[in-house]
Amino acid sequence: MRSPDMIRPGPLAGWLLKGLDRLRAACSPEPAGDGGTPWPVLVGAVLGIGLAVVTGVYLAQEREHGLQDARRETQNVSLLLARWLEADFHAIEVLETATADWIAAQGIDTPEQFRARLSGHPAYENLAARIAGQPRVRTLFLVDAEGRYINGTAAWPPPSLHAAGREYFDRLRDDPGRDHFLGVPVPALSDGRMVIHLSRPIRASDGSFLGVVAASIDLAYFDRLLDAIALGPQSSILFSRRDGVLLARHPRPGPTGSRFEPTPELQRILSAGPGGSLHGRSPVDGQERVAGVQAVEGYPLFVVVGRADSEVLAPWHRLAGRIGPALVLVEGMILGGVLLARRMARARTARLREYAAAIEAAFANGTAALSEVEIPSGRFLRVNRRYCETTGRTEAELCHGLTVHDIVHPQDRRKITGDWRAAMDENGHWDTELRYLRPDGTVVWGRISVAVSARDQRGRPMRALAVVQDITELRATAERLRLCMRISRIATYTRDLVTGEITCGPEARALHEAPATNGPLTTEAWLARMLPADRRTVEAMIADGLARQCPEMTLAYRIRHPVDGTIRHIEVRTHFEFDADGRPVVDRGAIIDVTASREAEALLRLCLAAGRIGSFRHDFTTGLVQCGPELRAMIGLPPGDGPIAEQDWFANFLPEEIARLRANIARGEQVQLAEGSDTFRVRHPGDGRLRHFEARVRAEFGPDGQLDSMHGVFIDVTEQHEAAAHIAHMACHDALTGLPNRVLFRERLDEALARARRHAGFALLLVDLDRFKEINDTLGHPMGDALLRAVTARLQAELRETDTLARLGGDEFAVIQSAVDQPQDATTLARRMVEVLGTPFTLEGHQVCISTSIGIALAPGDATEREQLFRGADMALYRAKEEGRSCWRFFEPEMDARMQRRRALETDLRRAVAKGEFELLYQPIVDARSRRINGLEALLRWHRPGHGPTLPDSFLPLAEEIGLIVPIGEWVLARACDDAAAWAATWATTWADALKVSVNLSPAQFAHRGLVEAVATALQHSGLDPARLELEITEAVMLQGTEATLATLQRLKGLGVRVAMDDFGTGHSLLTCLQRFTFDRVKIDRHLTGSVGQPHAGNALAVIRAVTGLCAGLGMTATAEGVETEDQLQALAREGCDEMQGHLFAGPCPARDVPALLRHLATTDHPAGP
Repeated sequence: MRSPDMIRPGPLAGWLLKGLDRLRAACSPEPAGDGGTPWPVLVGAVLGIGLAVVTGVYLAQEREHGLQDARRETQNVSLLLARWLEADFHAIEVLETATADWIAAQGIDTPEQFRARLSGHPAYENLAARIAGQPRVRTLFLVDAEGRYINGTAAWPPPSLHAAGREYFDRLRDDPGRDHFLGVPVPALSDGRMVIHLSRPIRASDGSFLGVVAASIDLAYFDRLLDAIALGPQSSILFSRRDGVLLARHPRPGPTGSRFEPTPELQRILSAGPGGSLHGRSPVDGQERVAGVQAVEGYPLFVVVGRADSEVLAPWHRLAGRIGPALVLVEGMILGGVLLARRMARARTARLREYAAAIEAAFANGTAALSEVEIPSGRFLRVNRRYCETTGRTEAELCHGLTVHDIVHPQDRRKITGDWRAAMDENGHWDTELRYLRPDGTVVWGRISVAVSARDQRGRPMRALAVVQDITELRATAERLRLCMRISRIATYTRDLVTGEITCGPEARALHEAPATNGPLTTEAWLARMLPADRRTVEAMIADGLARQCPEMTLAYRIRHPVDGTIRHIEVRTHFEFDADGRPVVDRGAIIDVTASREAEALLRLCLAAGRIGSFRHDFTTGLVQCGPELRAMIGLPPGDGPIAEQDWFANFLPEEIARLRANIARGEQVQLAEGSDTFRVRHPGDGRLRHFEARVRAEFGPDGQLDSMHGVFIDVTEQHEAAAHIAHMACHDALTGLPNRVLFRERLDEALARARRHAGFALLLVDLDRFKEINDTLGHPMGDALLRAVTARLQAELRETDTLARLGGDEFAVIQSAVDQPQDATTLARRMVEVLGTPFTLEGHQVCISTSIGIALAPGDATEREQLFRGADMALYRAKEEGRSCWRFFEPEMDARMQRRRALETDLRRAVAKGEFELLYQPIVDARSRRINGLEALLRWHRPGHGPTLPDSFLPLAEEIGLIVPIGEWVLARACDDAAAWAATWATTWADALKVSVNLSPAQFAHRGLVEAVATALQHSGLDPARLELEITEAVMLQGTEATLATLQRLKGLGVRVAMDDFGTGHSLLTCLQRFTFDRVKIDRHLTGSVGQPHAGNALAVIRAVTGLCAGLGMTATAEGVETEDQLQALAREGCDEMQGHLFAGPCPARDVPALLRHLATTDHPAGP
């Protein structure tokens, strides 16, 4: 029992195996006898009788074997046909189920809908499409609940037919439990041909019967199939229903649909299981046959395949006719054989003694590992030294209790218990490879050959002799080789060119996507995976190579993976062997998967093309240049594969580049420069464009130091060169207008200042567009960009070529007006620019009006340094914008002092935010009638070092401008909430718990996205009830982004805080503000309050009366600010003001004084209001 991949034994082991074979031949007991016993005659008689008996038994067995083979064959064929029928009918059933699902998906629940929707031509086309790939289905049709034929693939329009009374319809209509039915053969309604129907019910969503979908199967289809697969002239194949209705038979005994009576044996097989075999007389034609029977699972059908006895036993009759005469001849020869037996036995015994002596010597002194074991126990009888070394045990250990099973690796013990003993009983010889497990845990692989060395009187094996070779290293080497081949995706194969069989290992099968079987492959199976075009090429190359008796050949082709469809590239290097007559006999070779390298090559080619890279080799000894098609196309050379002469190579190079390149090559040769790079330009003849290339080369020098050749690559860097130029331009120019940007303008300004120092004066004009942001926000950024381009065009039209116009960013431009000797020159230009930019612009149907402000500084009069000159023009621009815009101003020295003050204020303000130099003062808000305090307004003060307390009006505008208003506002919120919470704790009364604190929010602070989160954080950290916090906003807040403003107000109200309108009466949208949002409080501006008690106070009182009326109607509290006198209080109270705030009650005080103020005002008697 030899494994095909076992390692072959060495010379010594082979010699020992021959000796084992000799011992095995002699291990049976030799018959003994004396001179008076005629044992040759007895042996001859026994042999003669035995031969006759054996011959008879043999012929009987052969006859039975013939019948058994016929049973297996017919059973296999019947099984295949039954499976085929099952698959066919199942496919039709799937088709009908899909059709029923399609009908159910249309929501058909009534017979009327069934007939109306499925009787049209679209349904006919759908049914026809469904059976397009079903050759077994003759027609697919639909029948309604009343049996009317409403549509089908037989014809269009559908004929007027009726299926009522047909079994395939009636059974499904009458039996709600049936999900399909296979009918008996009947004539088709359309043309009368014999068909069978497989039908399925169609039911509504409530389970009611709507009709059936049925497929008709032409019985001629089965007849054609049986004619094609007939087994022999006297064989038969039968398809039938279980009730004996015949569907198809070969040969045909009568009309289709006839009935026969199944035999009891046939009925027993069908009832016992899916299939079986029988031997007897056919009920159809009465002929004796061996038959295989198989039921079709899931359907009331069965298949019978039969072969006639005369046909099955024909070989046996021929065999018996040949054996009979031969038996007579052999019996006659036995006597002579018996006479020779004694002489041969004596010679054989002598030879065996010689072999036994030789094996004993090898057992004692040989280098092979030998052991003799007892059968069947497996105990060792004797071992030699080499066997002990191999197994790692001593002779005493092995021969005193251990068995073969004990020293073999656990995973190989099955071979000992099963394969070994079976081989000893069968042929007395066994070859295998297995592992020994040494006591120290190491594993030794052994190649074992075992032969029976002694048998008992009955011929049973008693002892066996084993030869063991240590093949551990050989196995490791072979495994490393297999691993290397698997990693490298290399495999080997051998093809018998006579039979076409290919022998290969699993590696080759995996590479070639061949079936993973142990047997050889056919050439056809081997070539099946190749792409058709490659297969034709390979077959042609092999045929040509064999015709020319080429000893070796390299083939390349592609194969397609059968599952995922991927393409693999294979390279085969093969060696052909021919016989003495020149005929090819063997093809041996290696298979290499080169997919990775092929894909890498393709990727490299793609990279070369994408990166516009081409390679070349310049041979300076011949003057010829070899290059690829990529490089030819890049430098404008004609296509081709041949070498290029040097003059043609440089044909498109610029002349000055050729001279420079030749000089560089000569210098490189002088210094023996091995590698280098250079750049050059080529005029492409195709489009005349100038192309820029970078060359990277490697030079090869001869023994004499002369330059032999140079190879390298050309890289087309034209796009990079042009991009670099474009980037350099964009770095110094504005992308929108194309004007110089701030960087280039500064360079031009530095150049102008250098000339100014030499008494060439100029003017610097900073131009700022007024209302540009408004236009950009209302009409959109594209319109704003168009406006900037139009402004650029108008300004350029007013400048000279020697002047410079630049865009510094946004809506800010700058002009260097050269050769300015008098301020009047700059004034003239500024006036023209103001005028031209004041003229309306027409952009995409919109008329746009802007104005401009210009600041002017003169050099060298105002400054000779760039930053000073810029600062002067910027201060002049600032003055122009302050003084009404649409004008220009020149720099004046006092502007610098004013700017210094502003910068000092900004510095101090930033320090104040960092160091906390702010303080909150609180002024009470009292009830107009009870004079009771309802709340306090937080007022911000800044203790500016060196300046004392500073009011908000002097620093908050700057804080908004430089972005500090948000952190200042968040600090005010947090401090006000903390103070209000502390007052409630100090003044522990219900009144104090309801005391409110008001905080003003600036428009910039209100527009900040984190306002709501800042308010929520201040409330959470302080623990203040949100109802005690009131946020005051001005009308200016309501005018910025109305929808976003209302959303923020709603979120603030959602926190539970109050919202008040501050300084009401100073804006432009009073009623609109009150209409859009319901405020908790409206604070009447102090300017209106201050007019009360003054001459012409009637107008102010009328406005106040109107405001208080609106507040009363809208449910808002009216609060008057700036109440200074008792008369004002009385007048405002009469007009309906609910609350008052002003110095009449108390001035602003620090938070620490608020508890005392509250106590004082709570205990002071005040006259009640009117």
